[in-house]
Amino acid sequence: MPHRWSNSADLRRKQIESGLDITFNRVFAPILIHRLGELNPRSIIEIGAGTGHLSKVMSESGFAVTAVEPSPGMFAVAQEVLANTTVELLNCQSFDLSPSANFDAAVSHLVAHVVDDLPGFLGSIARHLKPDGHLILTIPHPCFFNDYKKIFDGEYSYMTAASAEISFAITKDPGNSISGVPYHHRPLSTYINSLVATGFAIDGFDEVFPESDIQALYGNAWENPRYCVFSCKKR
Repeated sequence: MPHRWSNSADLRRKQIESGLDITFNRVFAPILIHRLGELNPRSIIEIGAGTGHLSKVMSESGFAVTAVEPSPGMFAVAQEVLANTTVELLNCQSFDLSPSANFDAAVSHLVAHVVDDLPGFLGSIARHLKPDGHLILTIPHPCFFNDYKKIFDGEYSYMTAASAEISFAITKDPGNSISGVPYHHRPLSTYINSLVATGFAIDGFDEVFPESDIQALYGNAWENPRYCVFSCKKR
């Protein structure tokens, strides 16, 4: 999976830095910084940092950040994006972190739905959180994302887990598609039960539905929440 993202790294950087990626710049970054501001962690690890832009935003907001990114292409771009920051960037997966690495909070942004082994992935994060540490996890909203993206055909059932390789393009750059991306549909109960089974208590849940002025930037109003955010505490 890490190599799937290598070829799209430069494109994603351009989309974010140009402002074309409304969802990252105007929706997720403000939500995540707000949630972290409420927790005020001394140290944060971002699992699946991609181009490094979220880690950069967190660092510029005053947080001490370690970023983990396994994709060689994304890692190379993230090195450039984070060159003049205090972020520590590691080219590895959460499974490969040193046992001594422990943090007050973890952020995993739009990663959990692409991993094959969800409990294993969540467990690898829990192992590196201090007692009472927090996890902020974002995913496409399982209840509505297929209606939005039409990933599965008429055989789709919300309660049945399903997997596909998908292609996607952001609203403001429809001519540039990213393909071969894994997507695992899981009902919300699977995410909730997996979090609980790996030692987390859910203490907040946001269904991402921007204000009308932000929705207007897309050109079409959202019919339903497209993403959701779990705020969790290690038990």
